[in-house]
Amino acid sequence: SSDALLVEALAEPGRAATLEPHVGRPVERLAGLLQAGREAAAAPGADVQAVLWAVWDRAGLAEPWRRTALAGGAAGERADRDLDAVLALFRAAETFVERLPQATPAAFVDWVLAQDLPADSLAPASRAAGVGVLTPAGAAGASWRVVAVVGVQDGAWPDLRLRDSMLGAQTLADVLDGRATDGPDDERARAARAAVLADELRAFALACSRARELLLVTAVEDQDATPSPFVDLVQPGGDDGAPDPRRTSAPAPLDLRGLVARLRATLERAAAEGREDVAAARTLARLAAHGVPGADPAQWFGLADPSSDAPLWPEGAKVPVSPSRLETAQRCALRWALEAAGGTPASSAQQSLGTLVHAIAQEHPTADLPTLRAELDRRWHELALGEGWPSVAARRKADAMLVRLAAYLRASGEPLLVEGAFTLETDRAVVRGSIDRVERAVAEADGGAEAVEVVDLKTGSRVPTLAQAAEHAQLGAYQLAVDAGAVPGLPDGARSVAARLVHLAQGSGGPTQRRQDGLGPEDDGPSWARALVDEVAGSMAAASFEARGNELCDRCPVRRSCPLRGEGGQVVA
Repeated sequence: SSDALLVEALAEPGRAATLEPHVGRPVERLAGLLQAGREAAAAPGADVQAVLWAVWDRAGLAEPWRRTALAGGAAGERADRDLDAVLALFRAAETFVERLPQATPAAFVDWVLAQDLPADSLAPASRAAGVGVLTPAGAAGASWRVVAVVGVQDGAWPDLRLRDSMLGAQTLADVLDGRATDGPDDERARAARAAVLADELRAFALACSRARELLLVTAVEDQDATPSPFVDLVQPGGDDGAPDPRRTSAPAPLDLRGLVARLRATLERAAAEGREDVAAARTLARLAAHGVPGADPAQWFGLADPSSDAPLWPEGAKVPVSPSRLETAQRCALRWALEAAGGTPASSAQQSLGTLVHAIAQEHPTADLPTLRAELDRRWHELALGEGWPSVAARRKADAMLVRLAAYLRASGEPLLVEGAFTLETDRAVVRGSIDRVERAVAEADGGAEAVEVVDLKTGSRVPTLAQAAEHAQLGAYQLAVDAGAVPGLPDGARSVAARLVHLAQGSGGPTQRRQDGLGPEDDGPSWARALVDEVAGSMAAASFEARGNELCDRCPVRRSCPLRGEGGQVVA
C-alpha cells in the first residue's frame, strides 16, 4: 500500500532522491521535518513543546498560511482552519507538559491518539455567543430567535436523487414493511422519487419552523445557479412583469479578496469610460506592496504576453509519436497537448485492472481459462484494492475479461510475437510503441510473403463503430510498422493482411471484435495510415493547438481547460 511505501522511503536515507520528482519532493520535505524533530528530541532537557516547535519552524508554513488567511476566500478559510489546528496542537502540548513534565514526545503522541474527544484546557474557557451551523435533523427539538436557511438551490434542495440505489436497501425495507408496489420499473421509480421529494419537503419545513421571530431563506440566481421552488413556499414572487421584491444584489465580501475585486472593477469601469481613477490605483499598489494576492497587475489573467510562439518542434525535425496517442491527437489537438503537459488524472482502478489483464495476456499468450484465473489469483494483490464492495465488483469484471480472453485465445491464430516493440520513421514522425500480438494469418500475402495479423487487446468500455475501426489510427500505425519491417522478431518480408481490436470488457461469450483491412502495397503512393501519421505529427509540432468537438468531449479529462466547453469558458491566452 502507499503507507507501506512511504514508511520504506522515509526509513532509507536518500531513497526519496530516487523517486519521481512529484513524489520525491514531498517525501524529502517530510523526511526533513522528521529529522528536525529527532534532533530536537535528542537535545538535553527537551520536552514536547520544544520538539513540536522545531518541526513547525522547519515546515516554514507560518508566513504563507498567514498571507493566505488574510487574503480571505475559500483558501483563506482553509488556512484559518489549519492555523487554528496548529494552535490547538500547541495548547494540547502545553497542557500535557504541565501535567507530565518528564514525559517523552512519544508519550504525547500516544496521549493524543488515545483521545476520543479533545481534552479540556486547564484554564476555564469562556464560551461566547456564536452562530450554530446545523443540518435540519440536527436542529430538531430546538429553536432560535433568528434562523437562516441558506443554499436553497434547485438540484440541491430538493435533492431528488434516489437513495440506496446501489444495494437497494430502501426497496428491501419497503418489501419487509409491505409497502412494495408492483408495476413497471418507471412507475416504481416515480414512486421512489415522490417519496424522496416528501422527505426533502419535511426537512425544509423542519428547518424553517425553528425560527421564533425571524426566518431568512437565501438562494443565488446567476448563469450557473437557480433558486429552488421551495423558496416560493416561504414567500411567493411578485406579479408577472413586476420586479421581484425578493431579489437583491450581493456586494463583494468584506475581506481583502473582496476589496481587491471592487478596486479592479472600479479601474476597469474607469478605463472603459476613458478616465483615470488614481485613488483605486494607489490603493491597489499599496495592497500589492504588502503581498495581497490579486492586487499586483502581474498576477492578472490575460495581461501577460505568451512566453513563446515557437512551434514545439522545428520544421524538418522528426516528431516522436506514440501509437496510443494518435487517435487522441487526431480527434483534438488541444486535448493531446494538455494531456502531454501533464493534464491527466491519476490512474483509476479500472486502468490498473486493465494493465493487470494485459500483463497476464502477455505472459500467457496461449493459456486456457483455469491457467488465466490461477494467474489472476496469484497477482490480484498487486491492485491493493483491499476488501469490500469495490474489490468484489472489480474482481467480477476481471473474471469476465478473462473468460472473453480465453475464448479468443482458443480461436485465435498462432502468436508469432507478443508485446513486439518497434520504432518506425516516416517523413515527419518517429513512431515508437509495442504491439500486443502479431498472429500468423490464414490469408496469404501478395508475393508469397509471410502473412500476419495485428491484434490489439482493449480493456476499456468504449467500442468503436465498424467505420471508425476501418481507419483506426493505432491499428494503422501497427500495420505500417509491420509492412515496413520495423518490428524485430517477425519473419523477413512479413506483411500485415488485417488488424483487429479485441475488446475484453464487452461481448457475450467472447470479446467484441472490430476488424481493419490490410494497408496493401504503397507502390502508387503512401497509404492512408502513413498520411495520417505524418498529418498528426505535423499538428503535434505546431505552435498552437485547435480544440475540436467530438463525441468524447463529455468524458475529456481536460474539458475544464477547453474553450469549447462551458466549464472552460474562463480560459484566457
